[in-house]
Amino acid sequence: MGFGLHQGWAIEGTIGSYFKIDASYLSPNVNMASRLEAATKAYDVKILISEPMYELLSRMVKNLCREIDRVLMEGTVKSMRLYTVDI
Repeated sequence: MGFGLHQGWAIEGTIGSYFKIDASYLSPNVNMASRLEAATKAYDVKILISEPMYELLSRMVKNLCREIDRVLMEGTVKSMRLYTVDI
């Protein structure tokens, strides 16, 4: 199991029927988190953190992170750094 952490806006909506309703989230940022989650397998890590998310972390938490790559992800025009947490 892997986790992809990214930050940004999203739109929440409901899908389902009269008997069962689920929340769904849509945005390019949600897609990026999904891509990061999928990339955890390639990097053999449990958590991948995007650079925009990393910038929101406190100094103490940043000290626990390790930069692992700089990539141009699908759907972006600018490369970003990827980090993981060594727990």
